[in-house]
Amino acid sequence: MSWSGFKKAVNRAGAHVIMKTSKVKESSVDAEFDEKEKSFLVFERLMTELNAELGNFKDIFVDLIETQFKLVKALDSFYGDYNFDIEADNMVGINIESDGSAGDRVNPRDGISLTLLRNLNDIRLTVLTQLNEPLDITVFQPIKELNEYNDEIHKLIKKRGRKKFDFDVSKNKLEKLQNEYNSLELSLREENSTNSNALVNSNTQLEKYKEKLDKLKSEDKSITDIYTDINQRLKNEIDEYIALRFSLLDPSFESFMKIQLKLYTDLQEKFNNDVQIDGATREDHESGKLDSRLDEILSKMRALDIHNL
Repeated sequence: MSWSGFKKAVNRAGAHVIMKTSKVKESSVDAEFDEKEKSFLVFERLMTELNAELGNFKDIFVDLIETQFKLVKALDSFYGDYNFDIEADNMVGINIESDGSAGDRVNPRDGISLTLLRNLNDIRLTVLTQLNEPLDITVFQPIKELNEYNDEIHKLIKKRGRKKFDFDVSKNKLEKLQNEYNSLELSLREENSTNSNALVNSNTQLEKYKEKLDKLKSEDKSITDIYTDINQRLKNEIDEYIALRFSLLDPSFESFMKIQLKLYTDLQEKFNNDVQIDGATREDHESGKLDSRLDEILSKMRALDIHNL
């Protein structure tokens, strides 16, 4: 903080104490600005929530894929210890017939677990990575910039608040000094009604009041001009900013939907094309019989008793 800024802060702090402890109150009210500020604060809160939830969406989705990968890796480990670096099983302690090529070094297994494991690994390393850049450029970065702009408007609102306080203090000082001047002038005229003008013009105390009053009026004009300028500019800027919100948010929202569509389409294609499910299961799923089959399996599992095995 500069020295002049420090002095202003000290003077403003003293004025705050006077305003709080005296009967003088902040008098200026701009209902139009108050309404615009209220609208901005609502918009700012929504933008903050949107930014936070977008971050949560990305983190949760990445965590979901990572958790699925670890889960399937654990399930697939029952059939073999698949190593992505050599694209084959680590054949420790397991003997299978092989011609020596890495592709043959995969244990005989159901097949679905390994295919799913490979798919999820591909999703982790390629699909999600390919979406990061467009998601960042078209969604996360614009929302981040909007939030940064919100911070700038917040700074202006705080500055406007300081200028408004200076404006109120100046008006109160001016009013108080003007009342003192008027009171002294009135008392002088009442003391000598026959030659009141001459007495008023020659009174040194009144002359000092007049000098102070002229100086304070000049300072008040400067303070008023500064406050009026920032108040009007801020009202206009908030209006323009809020009016542009749809043109700023719509493209990001559209991009967000298209990116999700591509993501889920890619996932569906991978599972449809690579994960082969037997015809009976697929037919049961399409006809709605799969739930009954699952209930039957669950009933059998409930009936199992480890002591009878």
